[in-house]
Amino acid sequence: MTKTTELGQDTVENILKRLRRIEGQVRGLQKMVAEGRPCDEVLTQMTATKKAMEAAATLILHEFLNVCATEVSEGKVDPKKPEEIANMLKKFI
Repeated sequence: MTKTTELGQDTVENILKRLRRIEGQVRGLQKMVAEGRPCDEVLTQMTATKKAMEAAATLILHEFLNVCATEVSEGKVDPKKPEEIANMLKKFI
C-alpha cells in the first residue's frame, strides 16, 4: 500500500497546507451556523469547502498515480498494485 510519505516532501506539505485551510473553513462554518447566518451563505461556504476537499483528494490521487507510473517505468511492479489503483479510483469516484 502506497503511503503519503512516498509522495515527496513538497507534495505532503502542499496537502497539509490545503487541509489546514479546509480546517479553518470548517471552523468558520461552525461559527456561521452558531451565529445564525443565512442558509444560502452557509451553503455557499460549504460548497467552497467541498471543492477544497476535492482538490486535495485530486492532488493525492495524481501524485499516487505518478508514484505508480515511476515504479512501472523502473520495473518495480508489485503484483498487488493494479488492485490498489482500482481501489483508490473507486474511493475517488
